[in-house]
Amino acid sequence: MPIINISDFILIILSLIFIYSLFSIFNKNKKINFIIMLLLLLSLILVSSYLFLLSTNILILNLFHIFRFSLFFISFFSFLFILILILSFEKETQYFYTLLSLVIIGVLLIPIANSLITIFLALELISISTSFLILSKNEYKLESAVKLFLLSAISISIFAFAIVLIFPYNAQLTLTNIINNNIISSNYFIELALILFIVALGFESALFPFNFWVPDVYQASESNITALISGINKSVAFVAIILVLFIVFISYKQLFSTILSVLAILTMFFGNLIALVQKNIKRLLAYSSISQAGYILIGIATLTQYGLQASIFQIFAHAFMIIGAFSIIFWLQKQHNLNTISDYKGLSSRNNFAAISLTILMLSMAGIPPLLGFYGKFLLFSSAINANMLLLALIGILNSFISIYYYGKVITAMYRKTRAKIISFDKQALIVASVCVFIIISLGIYPQPLIHITQIISSTIL
Repeated sequence: MPIINISDFILIILSLIFIYSLFSIFNKNKKINFIIMLLLLLSLILVSSYLFLLSTNILILNLFHIFRFSLFFISFFSFLFILILILSFEKETQYFYTLLSLVIIGVLLIPIANSLITIFLALELISISTSFLILSKNEYKLESAVKLFLLSAISISIFAFAIVLIFPYNAQLTLTNIINNNIISSNYFIELALILFIVALGFESALFPFNFWVPDVYQASESNITALISGINKSVAFVAIILVLFIVFISYKQLFSTILSVLAILTMFFGNLIALVQKNIKRLLAYSSISQAGYILIGIATLTQYGLQASIFQIFAHAFMIIGAFSIIFWLQKQHNLNTISDYKGLSSRNNFAAISLTILMLSMAGIPPLLGFYGKFLLFSSAINANMLLLALIGILNSFISIYYYGKVITAMYRKTRAKIISFDKQALIVASVCVFIIISLGIYPQPLIHITQIISSTIL
């Protein structure tokens, strides 16, 4: 009984965040807004961490499922939102806290969702709020906001059509295995619904070929919003993929394994090969982020607990790598108008900490040991090998070597000699970058705690 009462606090805090989103419209004091949001997110981390230790597993109103998988991601996303808050402090736009609160609610509803309708509404809330976050800066961001909105609208429409196909077999639309008998095991409508769900969530997670406007959105948005999209919105899309495929469509695992394997290969090659010719830093990282989505798919495609554990591990690693990188880029672009690789020449002599931090984050993205990104890729590729998907693992390794080239271009540019003047690090960017680099290094040197946690939460799904 006490556990049930404690678990209710997650929904209570989410309700408070919604109430706060309305309050923040009228409150113009940035410090008060920041402190309130920070306290609410810290409360979520404390409550979800405590419930995780208690191994909580309960249903609330048959709409929300609070168990170790969801509790991990509530803590994880809440911490990432704190980093976005810090990065955006004193640079936030009008209605920033209102719109960010709505994004937070949408993101945190997905891990605890026990219904396709809940996921549908959460995705719509995330996409609309994020589009307005891009637009709220100024009218010149209209193009990128509209592009993100259209991509999300297509995704939501396809998701809704897939729900319609599922409805005759599960009128409540709960996240349960609806194909549990031989009578409907080869139903073409359900197979079509599965494909449509993958396509819909492919738009949200930037999988090839559903990512055609993603680099444009990344480049045109403010880097703190780009960090939000690439580090959080994209990660929660993979959480939705895991929940929908491994719970609702587990009886069709061979079909979606084949589809995801093909998408993983295409996404990795597309992201890495296009990144080779990029000159703009944000576009380069956009294509890099697309390739990272391909790596994450490898583990999901294996259909094993080990593979799912590896994907969750890489979701965690990628979020901190990309948010850390964009925190530095946000400061360099905002304060010093550095946008291209050539602009980064001699960064080490202008600000050594920024150059070292960005180097560590990019080496981790490339999968260089002993950083966190290396262990993520090691787990992914070894899970593919263990699942007798050797070709998929070899293609992943090949793409990792390809990525070293374009990361190397940026790193070598930063360490070229220059006589440009010294630049000071922005305090907010310094905090976020330091936290991300610390996590990448510390968990890279000693990854066992994260490996253990991801093993636990993957076992709750498979």
